Amino acid sequence: MKILVIGASGKTGREVVQQAIDAGEQVTAFVRDAARLTIRGPGLTVFEGDVTDPQDLRNALAGQDAVISTLGARARSTVSGPFRTKADEGLMQKSTAALIEAAEAEGVRRVVVMSTFMLAPNFRAGILKPLELYYKSMNDDKRAAEELLRRSPLDWTIVWATRLTDGEPSSAARLVPVTETVTPRNTIARSDAAAFLLAQVKDHKTIRREAVCTGN
Repeated sequence: MKILVIGASGKTGREVVQQAIDAGEQVTAFVRDAARLTIRGPGLTVFEGDVTDPQDLRNALAGQDAVISTLGARARSTVSGPFRTKADEGLMQKSTAALIEAAEAEGVRRVVVMSTFMLAPNFRAGILKPLELYYKSMNDDKRAAEELLRRSPLDWTIVWATRLTDGEPSSAARLVPVTETVTPRNTIARSDAAAFLLAQVKDHKTIRREAVCTGN
């Protein structure tokens, strides 16, 4: 399978790229700065471009079978207080709109996107409620981006990963049913999250659905 990985130079994106290479997939790593991706391997192509530019994405999407996006906006402090940040100028909405346009143009339907479990209906912040305020702008941007995907004709899957760690992979990684509450205490190793994302690409049961994954 030919897979385009967006956000490939990030911590989770690198895990996706490496695992896909190890599985024998043909991988195109879409990055803003190729120097930040040090992974090499058979079947890997590194594509440098702007994730908000539909033409750059079209060029990278040509001939692909599926897309995995681990793209995430960075938190930036604002003058309004220590518990407020704002997203990188609506990066998630802009990049998602560009991806939808490019994927439709190139006939690539399967798109798996990693988002935050803070948007899941069964998320509860509990005593860490200030986290929701801190990430409000970023989460609003991600929520709007998710809605763009839901309204698109693509075969999307939105994966709400719990708090990501750099821990060792674990066989305990699992789907969280909507009847089970998730909190900031739930974590998942990036390697496990990457494996989950890759598995969804070929799982037709998750098309046009959301899923929460965690390691505990």
